[in-house]
Amino acid sequence: MARVAVITAPNIGYRNTGMLTVDLAFESLRRRMGGAVDANWYTLHLPETVELREGAKGTDFPFRFRSLFDHLDELREHDAVVFWGDFLHARHYMEQDATNRLLDFGFAEDRDIARAQLHRTLLLSDQPDELLSRTLSYGGTILHNTQSDLEDKEYGPLFTRLMTRSHRVWMREPLSAAKIAHLRRDPATEYFGSDAALLSRPGDLGHLPATEWSRQVPDGGAIGVFLGARSTIPDWLPGLCRKVSDRFGAPLEWLPWFDRDIPAQAGDIAARPGTPTVGDLLGVLPRYRLIITDTYHLAVNAWGTGTPVLCVGAPEPVPTTHDDYLTLSQVKKHVFHLAYDAADFYLTTAPDTAQGHERRLDRLVQLVEGGGADAVAARIREHADRSATAFTGTLASLLGLS
Repeated sequence: MARVAVITAPNIGYRNTGMLTVDLAFESLRRRMGGAVDANWYTLHLPETVELREGAKGTDFPFRFRSLFDHLDELREHDAVVFWGDFLHARHYMEQDATNRLLDFGFAEDRDIARAQLHRTLLLSDQPDELLSRTLSYGGTILHNTQSDLEDKEYGPLFTRLMTRSHRVWMREPLSAAKIAHLRRDPATEYFGSDAALLSRPGDLGHLPATEWSRQVPDGGAIGVFLGARSTIPDWLPGLCRKVSDRFGAPLEWLPWFDRDIPAQAGDIAARPGTPTVGDLLGVLPRYRLIITDTYHLAVNAWGTGTPVLCVGAPEPVPTTHDDYLTLSQVKKHVFHLAYDAADFYLTTAPDTAQGHERRLDRLVQLVEGGGADAVAARIREHADRSATAFTGTLASLLGLS
């Protein structure tokens, strides 16, 4: 059996449901390949670093992570290495989130030491070209990388080496894909892959335990709402949500994508009693009439199941410190919707008139009831399926399985 090392972003405590869907998607593909691949999982910080979130406890996930710091040299023992999803190779991730976490957990004494460790683990600075030649990257993003990042004397050459000498690269949005095409001087190759979470097809995640919680959607459907995690809720948004509910004849219902209290600014939204499992949170998505959220991977996963999304995003702030994480940028949500002709479903929190909101609401209802939302969902699904076939075919060829 071929051995593959899968490197993912850390999801401490399995607190981020969206990141779980990214990791679960690789397992979906591995099963689809007929069991010919044995995957070993690596990340910077183990999920068990903190107590697992309530909805993840007791779930037999199909991965057991090893510390990438402690087991880095094991990568050479594998037939292929796969970097899977997220901002793993973006310079701002190494400068901000990843470095801060190394300092917080005592893995590094200062920022310079932290960056050196990240270059070893995420850019494979000490690994031979031969290992890079059997390395794939799928579903990453360098959306915020700039020329000054490429010119950084440490990061620039290492990033360029990894991206140009890896066997194959797919980015999760077209802007990053264009950057890779420029870097590799290969405009003819398709570098635009889907978000990795989309590579699980409907039904692939049915092995996750679920309860009655996800089967109790009201008759006639409901509108799932999860707001306040990634964008400040403007005063007018709860009222617009109520109008959406009235127009569709479906009640609003809080969808607890993360473990957090319903923010007071979200208005009077009911939460179904009980603690949903991860399987519940994913299984309920296709049962909703519509989802309203400011959270990137909830939007991605909902569209992947065919459920339309009204995605909320704030105007983009200008980062000024190491704590202004670009991984939480609003841009990624907007770019995702732009890539699939779904900008009609992207709602900015910038001030607008009551008439402007009414026009947007009319357009939303027309698209959902007239088939436009179905066309967007089909476009997203078709691209994900095509990209999954390209990835599994490339991996199988690299492993000598085809």
